[in-house]
Amino acid sequence: MLTNENVFRDIARLIVWYPVRWMISFLPVRYAFPIFRLFGNIHYWVSPGKRKTVMNNLTILSKNNGGPDRLKKWTYEYLQTHYINQLIIFLFPRLNQKNIHHIHSFSGLNWLGTELSAGNPVILLHAHFGPVHLPLFHLGAIGYRIKQIGYLRKPKEITLIGDKVSFRLRERYERMIPAEIIQANRFLGEAFRHLRSGGILMMTGDGTGGSEFIGDFKQVPFLGCTKLFPAGPVKLARKTGATILPMFTIRESRVNRYLTIIEPPVFRGSTEVLSSEAPVITHFAKIFESYIHRQPYHWHFWDEFSTGTHSECRLAVTDI
Repeated sequence: MLTNENVFRDIARLIVWYPVRWMISFLPVRYAFPIFRLFGNIHYWVSPGKRKTVMNNLTILSKNNGGPDRLKKWTYEYLQTHYINQLIIFLFPRLNQKNIHHIHSFSGLNWLGTELSAGNPVILLHAHFGPVHLPLFHLGAIGYRIKQIGYLRKPKEITLIGDKVSFRLRERYERMIPAEIIQANRFLGEAFRHLRSGGILMMTGDGTGGSEFIGDFKQVPFLGCTKLFPAGPVKLARKTGATILPMFTIRESRVNRYLTIIEPPVFRGSTEVLSSEAPVITHFAKIFESYIHRQPYHWHFWDEFSTGTHSECRLAVTDI
């Protein structure tokens, strides 16, 4: 989600990273989620520009799906998802292989096991959808050899408090994840070596957001228009013989639990030959669309996404 740097954001940072973070460290894990969602509700009411942008962009899904009331509900839940994704790291000091199942579980782990048993390295191709660090933490905690290509973006105009408080502490908490995060804007030799040794690598299939494009991208059909999706995961799979398994994290019916679904392979680098990355990317985008229609509020980029002229998706101007 796009944000602006200002004094009000700095005040919110100090509140979140000190009294709120300390309070959550003492509460039972399940009680943290209502607090995270509360911040989303507050954001909904204090940011009419953000609210309007998200609701306008979500109209692409709402024409036959509930109208204005549904849009309002999705926008609430979109902002709640943002804070759950951003603040769930406060739980990392207490999460481990014995208790993480209370808030997270997997479906489709058999697909991962089958590929690894066959000696194939695996790229878990996910989106900015739901709490993105949960499956990485869970797989690392239960002993899988997993790394992630990630991108911890520091805003260009970040304030002193933003830099010395939230950015510094976020880095510290992310280091508690029992898996290495390889920065996408640096040399990726470690990712190649990890896959060639039979490891698992998590990568995002929907870009980085924020109008930043790292690596090669392809235009593919998406939500009735076309959007740029990264080609890097498919290129990496071709070079290392990795299998690509799409992966998405959704909220279960109990609002404090999440389920990560691992889908069947969309590409096996050990056996398939491609003339272009586009068919695999298009396949992933179609699966991703089905999850967006299922729980659209989990996607992190609704304040950036809109449809422009000539059926191209574009980044929307957003007011905070």
